[in-house]
Amino acid sequence: MTDAEESSVNRISGGHFDKVVMAGAVHGDINVGRSGDSPADLADPLIASVRLKPGGTLADLVLDTDPPQVAVPGGTVHIITVEARTNRAVVLQSARVVVVSRTPPRPACLQVRIGGLLEPRPFTTDFDAPSPRLVAQGPDFPFTVSATDIEQFEIEPVTTTHEVAWRLEVDWTCAGRHGTTVIDNQGEPFHAYPVPVLFSGRSPSVLSSGCDLFHERGCPANLLAASGAPASLWDREQPPPYPVLPPHSATETSDLDLDLDPDLKESWPEYRRVAVAIRMSAAQPDFRSHEPPECRALLIRVLRYLFVSGQAHPGVALGRLVHAEWTAELGEDHPDTLAVANRLAGCLIGTTDHAEARDLLAELLPRVSRVLGEDDPLTLTVANNLCVVYLRLNEYERAREQTEDVLARSRRALGPDALGTLRTTGNLVQIHLRLGDRASALAVLEDLLPRCRRALGEDHPQTVSAAAVLAQVLAEEG
Repeated sequence: MTDAEESSVNRISGGHFDKVVMAGAVHGDINVGRSGDSPADLADPLIASVRLKPGGTLADLVLDTDPPQVAVPGGTVHIITVEARTNRAVVLQSARVVVVSRTPPRPACLQVRIGGLLEPRPFTTDFDAPSPRLVAQGPDFPFTVSATDIEQFEIEPVTTTHEVAWRLEVDWTCAGRHGTTVIDNQGEPFHAYPVPVLFSGRSPSVLSSGCDLFHERGCPANLLAASGAPASLWDREQPPPYPVLPPHSATETSDLDLDLDPDLKESWPEYRRVAVAIRMSAAQPDFRSHEPPECRALLIRVLRYLFVSGQAHPGVALGRLVHAEWTAELGEDHPDTLAVANRLAGCLIGTTDHAEARDLLAELLPRVSRVLGEDDPLTLTVANNLCVVYLRLNEYERAREQTEDVLARSRRALGPDALGTLRTTGNLVQIHLRLGDRASALAVLEDLLPRCRRALGEDHPQTVSAAAVLAQVLAEEG
């Protein structure tokens, strides 16, 4: 080869290499090495790889998207290893973070795990600042890398208010050339989720699924695990691959069919989509939900969906916000304010905050009776929910007496096959069972189940529940 040749063709493998030796016979040792750098190496002299390490808290984070997605909590340490393609020294002049986007945080499940360690990090960056910059916690730029001398940077991105998409840019000098290398997630930006938005003081915020050491029934991590996908970055021996998140998009809430029954599982995907958007809106400081009336009707149904789907914790957080706003704007005696107070009490029952639910319902019942009447469906629902709280607080006799009274009023006002009447009848069965009166429970069940089948159908949750309880009682009775 001549010195002017940049490369030669290896006719054996079909590849292109800097130096090629082709021999028919070899006697002794042959050493083949590169005598120089290709123009491509000098034009792009850096190789960067990224892996993750838990920050101050080891936690799993799953976004409530469709489908749910594993995400990276803010504060997770990004370990970036930089080496040179060339034998020459490459001087790293500076590095900077580039914010690609700031978006409102989405609802998420955060499960804190045992084992996180807080270690010093060489660099941090505060994405809450208007112009984030890297802050050295030790030696600062410039650094030098080569093929045999690499550098490793640990960057801790911090964000408390927005989801942030970001990249890292590194300016370099090599062999008289200058350039910039972009370090990102294989062409996509890195992401950081603002974990503080999941808390309001010590309580879960409206964006939080309410999970702690164990997952709540309806949280996105459970949905993700049910699909067979991993719900954790850390349940593996090797450093985790960086998750690729779908584009962040707002969800429209105005096109939900209000005839959809939130108690039926087939309606849950639609309600989940709308609930995510409402929770994102509710996390903003300018959240207003009392107008128009269609918005109020939607929120009342969404709160019911959150309760029946096992998401009572976000239901409580959303219910508190909405109840406070509607009380101030509409008045405590407005029918919608009364209805949302009842939904809030239901979610409190779902989170086992039975004492608070009892106090709320006991204060609500006389007001709704006065405003709407003793036999109004909402009045009967509030009275029935209060009986449920007495049952959960083990006040069985009190629960039985009041449930029998509510049941008699429901049959008279709504009819024996109305959904509210059937629900109250189901609660009476549970009270008989808690009191050990299986004969009374069986007598009520044998009347309840045919009514549920006739009025609601075989697949309605109330029918399924009544059939399951009847089968259990019959099995225990032999």
